[in-house]
Amino acid sequence: MGLNALLLHALRQLPGSLAQRLPLLVALSFVAGTLVSGWTLHRIFDRRAALLIAETSGPALLQIIRSAKDTTSGRLAPYAWQQTPGDFAAEAAHTVPLILILDGQRLRAAAVFDAPPKRPDALRAAVLPQSPERRLGDLSRALTRQDSGASLAIFQTDGRVLSISAPDLWRSRLEETKVALIGLAAFLIAIAAIVPLALNLAAPFRQLARRGPTPLPPLASLEAVQVRDRIDQLKERFAAEQAEKAQGLAAISHDLRTPVTRLRLRSALLTDEDLHGKFNADLDEISRIIDGALDLLSIRHQSEQSHQFALSSLVESLVDDYRDTGRDVAFLGRSPLHLPGVPTLFGHSAAIDIGPIGQSLMRGQPDKLRRALSNLIDNGLAHGSRVTVTIGSLGSDALEVVIEDDGPGIPPERIDAMLRPFARGHSGGGGVGLGLAIAQEIAELHGGELQLENSGAGLKASLRIARGL
Repeated sequence: MGLNALLLHALRQLPGSLAQRLPLLVALSFVAGTLVSGWTLHRIFDRRAALLIAETSGPALLQIIRSAKDTTSGRLAPYAWQQTPGDFAAEAAHTVPLILILDGQRLRAAAVFDAPPKRPDALRAAVLPQSPERRLGDLSRALTRQDSGASLAIFQTDGRVLSISAPDLWRSRLEETKVALIGLAAFLIAIAAIVPLALNLAAPFRQLARRGPTPLPPLASLEAVQVRDRIDQLKERFAAEQAEKAQGLAAISHDLRTPVTRLRLRSALLTDEDLHGKFNADLDEISRIIDGALDLLSIRHQSEQSHQFALSSLVESLVDDYRDTGRDVAFLGRSPLHLPGVPTLFGHSAAIDIGPIGQSLMRGQPDKLRRALSNLIDNGLAHGSRVTVTIGSLGSDALEVVIEDDGPGIPPERIDAMLRPFARGHSGGGGVGLGLAIAQEIAELHGGELQLENSGAGLKASLRIARGL
């Protein structure tokens, strides 16, 4: 079993409910913060306490030096000492020679360290005269500041060496700067470990907020799974209702076509040509309304395979079809990049044109998108005389097709209502008010939306769709 599998197995042991995970995450954050801050403060205060004790322990150190003539070893907190006969030897030690003037007597001494001292100058005596207690207190504090194991050797006149140690003061420890850096690093590591857990709580809900299928992460909470199941149930219920509506409207349409056909036959018997034309116009409008409503309700159920294609090629071919019929529709696409030929030893290479096709690659249903774009172009031509089409990118995940006309536009208070079925912007139009609703349905089918706004020249329709790659 790999490391990832072990980690996933361990995370699966966490409570499954979001109501249990949130308090656990808060508790873990509190414990991690308490441990890191506690360790950091303990280290800092322990060092500062050692410095304070060493600075105030000058009298104890002076008493040890004075009484060493009569005893060979002993202990007076926080120090311990012993007398050693013979010469001082420190082959593997790091020493700093010192001169101590105590009770008018000049004594040779040496500070012995386990590692090279960091601040050897701090061991020197101050410039101004000091009492023996103050001098020994400053010396003990300077030895503590080295943050290394140390001892103080004092060479006496009788040839013996007085070795003084302070295990609680003169020992290896971390400097305050290192303690702060380690504490900060530990805090960042704790945050780095907790943040993914916090993001894991929100990740399933971000997945649910997206359009299309919503595969949840393996560690999704029970609430996220329940929400996903409820959404799936609502989708199935909505799809069933839509199918039922489509079937009902199809049945109504089938029943209406028979009397419409009879009316057409009977209207042919009318001798009044004007009345005959009005009958046929009304019957044509009824047929358009029925067919449009059927298209709107069945657009999601029309079978079409998804393909990878260049949206710019689809738009360009659609615009060419309109231009072939004499309609004033222009495609303002990006011009290809022209690279001239370069002479080489073997001849002259041909020029190369690099087009922007790859910039509009997407995966979707081209026939439905062609129909949505046709509805938007037809809407622009119905209310204006010229239509322009452009393509742009909305980041790396979405594309936008903008259709602009030079018509009168739509009253601002009517823009939101125009995407509803059977809504018309102007009473003089010949449509039934389903073209924009169908385009909106196709946009939603491709993970996007249709937006309408008035531009300076007319109406601007922006069809935004996901690339789906």
